[in-house]
Amino acid sequence: MNPIAALRSPRFQVVGLAAACLLAGFALGAAATSPMVVTPFENAKFVPMDPQRPNGAQVAVLWGDPTTGPSAALLKYPKSDSGRMHIHTADYHLVVLQGKAKHWAKGEQEASAPTLGPGSYWFQPGSQPHADTCLSDECLMFIKWAGREDAMAAE
Repeated sequence: MNPIAALRSPRFQVVGLAAACLLAGFALGAAATSPMVVTPFENAKFVPMDPQRPNGAQVAVLWGDPTTGPSAALLKYPKSDSGRMHIHTADYHLVVLQGKAKHWAKGEQEASAPTLGPGSYWFQPGSQPHADTCLSDECLMFIKWAGREDAMAAE
């Protein structure tokens, strides 16, 4: 039997359906063991990202542990001058909730970066130099880290 005919055979389709159901069951079972997380905004506990700069960026962890692995958090920071180029080890996804910000990659100019208001999104690949700045009095963002949260100056 040729390979294409084998893929179309009723026996292969039954085996494929059973495998798909088994994998879906594992996925549902794993999801069912994770607790539901609900955090009203007024209960979010913001703390300085850098204790040496208590008036700088603040973070409220929603789930996970940003020092060791994947996590999600609310991030707020005050109006800032042009951001410094930096990198993070892990990828992250970010959504602007309040305020206006700019985000740009190395080799781009802040002036040509679009202004990002509420609802704007960016994905930042790990190890890629970038900078960002808050243009309003304060910016509030949701950030989801794929791994440990860290920041290092980009050269």
